[in-house]
Amino acid sequence: MRRQFSVVLSAVPRVQLADGANRSYLKSETLKSADDKTEAVPARAWRALFVASLGTILVGFNTTATNIALDDIQRGFPGVSAADVGWGVAIFFIGTAAFLPLCGRLADKIGRKKIFQMGLLLFALSAVFSAASPSVWLLNLSRLLQAFAGAAILPSSLALVLPLFPESRRTAAVGLWSAAGPLAAAIAPSAAAFILSIGGWRMVYLVSAPVALLLFISALFFLDEVLIDKNRQRLDILGAAAGTIAIAAVVTAIMQGRLWGYSSVATVGVAAMGAFALVLFIVNSLRHPEPLLNLKLLRRRGVWVTNLANFLIGISSQSIWLVWPFFMKNVWDYSTVGIGLGLTVGPVAAFTSIIIFSRVADRVGPIRLCRLGACLQILAISWQLVRLGSDVNYWADLAPGIMLFGLGWGMSVPLLNGIALAWVEESFFGETNGLFSTVRYASAAIGTAAVFAILTTTVGELALPYYDRILGFFLVTTVLAALSLWIPIGKLSKK
Repeated sequence: MRRQFSVVLSAVPRVQLADGANRSYLKSETLKSADDKTEAVPARAWRALFVASLGTILVGFNTTATNIALDDIQRGFPGVSAADVGWGVAIFFIGTAAFLPLCGRLADKIGRKKIFQMGLLLFALSAVFSAASPSVWLLNLSRLLQAFAGAAILPSSLALVLPLFPESRRTAAVGLWSAAGPLAAAIAPSAAAFILSIGGWRMVYLVSAPVALLLFISALFFLDEVLIDKNRQRLDILGAAAGTIAIAAVVTAIMQGRLWGYSSVATVGVAAMGAFALVLFIVNSLRHPEPLLNLKLLRRRGVWVTNLANFLIGISSQSIWLVWPFFMKNVWDYSTVGIGLGLTVGPVAAFTSIIIFSRVADRVGPIRLCRLGACLQILAISWQLVRLGSDVNYWADLAPGIMLFGLGWGMSVPLLNGIALAWVEESFFGETNGLFSTVRYASAAIGTAAVFAILTTTVGELALPYYDRILGFFLVTTVLAALSLWIPIGKLSKK
């Protein structure tokens, strides 16, 4: 990228709210001196960012906490396999990826605040259903409902906040909002381990219900509805169906292929159905007047390059947090509390990284930081490939890789999202963020499927070769991600 590139978002001189008030955030609240080009942010914007970020933390907490609880969930349903339990994780990622475009479009059509609040209510309901599930498959279905709720919360939360920030502070706002995910991940391992030790895995889900209800009430007071274009009324039903089938079929072929045989008629048939659905989705999205996922945004180089890197990084960045608990528990005999505390260093590093580098991204160059972050993730995976064996010392062998991985993630993924948003007008914020998040969750679903396809043995030293295979797969995808970040983007263009 050229040196003069900076992450700049379109100007927002006024935001029209549902109460009919036109509030200028570039007047008295945003006065700046001749020497200070950083505009002040109104208190309302910070309050909105706080509530929106808490919604993101809620979704992230449940994702990470589930990873910690997988072993306990498997023991809670006698006779089920690790893959059966793993479907709950995969279904969440599949559902989130499938529903994100739909919820992003609904947010732009009927109101971002309404969709955000609906997501919180459904999240509370899904938490209760998950905690009360009598079988693993009903638990997995409850996780599908939770995926829909999370898909409603994520795109609407950022889209509610960004118009309230002046353009010079939007990169920082995106960075802080993005930090909510790692913050949730930092809290979740130790919190989930504590909850597991006193109340079991069902309580891990149940605690989310009152939190979601409190956030619903907070949204009533601290979030403003943003008026949207009422002329855009058509929903892309065909696109929604085709996209869902494509993701579900690909994941099913990967996960079940191990049981069916990857050359079997069933596996090939499911894969072919997924490929057909994907082609149908792409063709429909390019032809539909109001597609569920605006693939035309990918014509802007900054958008497609960041999403390519986002996809490749996303394969490992979510699913590696499944791998570590499995092996810490079953190979190295860590306790549940030990696993929770041991994994915390990664999200803490990610959170710290986001806070620091989101503030300097515009001066240093965000793409340079993204490249460095990807390289740190490569180093982290390589470190663990070399250092880990049947016996490990946590601080010497395991912790450095976890911390480096978190640090690299915090330097790459959130800034990639900010770069993508910088290439579009404000009216496309919801669609662009929805596209970015959809790609990330779709890649997470694929990564999760690959983990459970490779992980045939989880107990003892016999599992170590499978651990190496998984890390090797992650290493390849992360190297490809790093290489993709060297594709020239050129000058910022929103045309």
